[in-house]
Amino acid sequence: MATFIDMFAGAGGFSEGFLQVEDGNRHFDFLLGSDINPACEVTHRMRYNEQLGLNTQFLTKDITDPDFIEELMERIMVNFGDVNIDVLTGGPPCQSFSLAGERRKNDKKDDLFSYYLKVIETLRPKYFVMENVHGILTKDNGRVKERILKEIRNIVDYDHLGEFVGKCESVPLQGDEFSIAVRVLRIWIEQHKSEVQRREDYLAVKKAVRTLELSQTQKAFMQKAILDNKTEIINHELRSFCLELSSAFVEAYRNNKDVAEDERNVVRQALSLIANQAELGRTARKVRQQINFCELKRSIYKERFDTITDNLDIGGIFEIAIRQCDYLYAVTESKEAKKVVRRTKLALGVLCEGVFDTMQRVMALLKGTNGYGEFQMLAEKVALYRVTGEQVLLASDYGVPQNRQRVIFVGCRNDQDIIGHIPKSVREDERVTVAEAIGDLDYIGIGDHPYDYDMAFSEEFARTKSGRLKRAVDGRPDENGLTFSEWSKKGRLNPDRFPKLARQNPVYTPANAVGELDPKSYKSAVLHNHETSRHNDEVQVRYALIRKYGDYHAAKQAEPDNPLLETKKRNYTVMFPDTQSMTITTMPDDYVHYSSDRSLTVREMARLQSFDDSFVFQGKRTTGGNRRKMETPQFTQVGNAVPPLMARAIAAEILRHIK
Repeated sequence: MATFIDMFAGAGGFSEGFLQVEDGNRHFDFLLGSDINPACEVTHRMRYNEQLGLNTQFLTKDITDPDFIEELMERIMVNFGDVNIDVLTGGPPCQSFSLAGERRKNDKKDDLFSYYLKVIETLRPKYFVMENVHGILTKDNGRVKERILKEIRNIVDYDHLGEFVGKCESVPLQGDEFSIAVRVLRIWIEQHKSEVQRREDYLAVKKAVRTLELSQTQKAFMQKAILDNKTEIINHELRSFCLELSSAFVEAYRNNKDVAEDERNVVRQALSLIANQAELGRTARKVRQQINFCELKRSIYKERFDTITDNLDIGGIFEIAIRQCDYLYAVTESKEAKKVVRRTKLALGVLCEGVFDTMQRVMALLKGTNGYGEFQMLAEKVALYRVTGEQVLLASDYGVPQNRQRVIFVGCRNDQDIIGHIPKSVREDERVTVAEAIGDLDYIGIGDHPYDYDMAFSEEFARTKSGRLKRAVDGRPDENGLTFSEWSKKGRLNPDRFPKLARQNPVYTPANAVGELDPKSYKSAVLHNHETSRHNDEVQVRYALIRKYGDYHAAKQAEPDNPLLETKKRNYTVMFPDTQSMTITTMPDDYVHYSSDRSLTVREMARLQSFDDSFVFQGKRTTGGNRRKMETPQFTQVGNAVPPLMARAIAAEILRHIK
């Protein structure tokens, strides 16, 4: 049995897919899910704790919180002991990466993958999966993708790195580049040690605060004080190195008239800023917090705040300093000063390149020396994860009736097999269609909310081509299998592993947070989430027009003077029965049913995502306005989810390879 944790879990698409997979007597055990949205916790607890009877935990917390990792580790330890985490899954929110949306500077969601990688570095799973929208590959001309790959490679085993550096320090290799690179690696080792020590100190002080005889407000004050200072870590190795470089720079230009003092000071000041880069990062984070807290994203003040974070960016400081070194080298006549400038520029370049690239630099310098093979073996152990690059997956290739394109990065720990490809479940001509997925659910009327299937309608649907095609559980055509709609009703989880699932009907609660759960409000029924909007006559006729012409713009072009088409909303997508749907989003009225003049229900959208019907999306059905910032209604939970059948294919490939 392999364990997994689902970060940015949302409704639980990854979780559901991983629990479906079995390989002989091997399967995945779901330890914990985490998300910032309370409604997602309700959906998870009702599904995995109440319905399936698992001991799965859920952490509702912002991954950017300074104590997120500590609370995550504490939750794991208390509930599961000193357990190994085999797989970590997660899809950092994609709004700011999406090609369809506005890409906003200083959007809090833009950098969440860095926090996700920090969790990976701490838990060190055998495999991790990071999922995102296809637009991430082209964002900032591909620089975001390259940064992701670079940061994955910079997740290192610091014990082996320490051994590698210790061995390097005994090598009598001459030259500035080698000595600087080895020194910088020592700096990053010191940084890691300081972070680990700070985490231990924080937990110890937090525990001590609980035992003190203080009022609740006093305890809260102390807790906030230690939390505010938790990330204030001084890297003494970095400060010492920057001071040495700065002192050498000052000495080289003493009494030197070639360059004005202000021009020389640019580099010296940059070294001071680099030595204190952790504090710059803290300041930038606080500015970003204010941008989001004060809702400045479309404010006239936003540009001013963006300017602050731009100028605090450590990468920009490095760029300015390196350019200034080039300038000083060109205008300086003193050979000794030129040598110092050249060495300073080299040090700046090494400091900003990352642990993995610095280690590769050292390996290139060691090539041809005695014992090079031993260094190679150590270097392979230092790089904790290997990744072949991005993998672009199309959901319809995995039995999902939807052309949802996603990018995944599969990180493979250095003691595991590399996974560079997720095999497709179905061929292009075998893909599941919209009608196969939702054709049996179209017995519903406008403003209707049935809690059971219409058996007569289902029998009629079963006589159609879409209602007859048998498939295996993963979507492959199989004469001995079930139809897609039958799999949806029966469920794709193994009943032997989850016997509680078959003993009771699914349950719905209107609660939007765990604190609101009340068993008296639970509703047990065969079918949930199948409710249509109360479209008025005008909206129904508009939908009929859009269905007639295929989309809104075609309808508008054909009937430009039709008053029913005078609406602010333009992005209607008509479903077509014999093909796959477009990407399911969080907005229900974006879609027009292929044979009825209405939008889709939550259950129909869930079917198009490949969720089983027994999976109930809890809380509010929909919401609007400013409430969208704080609530996660059913439609949002569905639209943001990873399709379970696509997650199943990823999980199956990992389970086949995991050691």
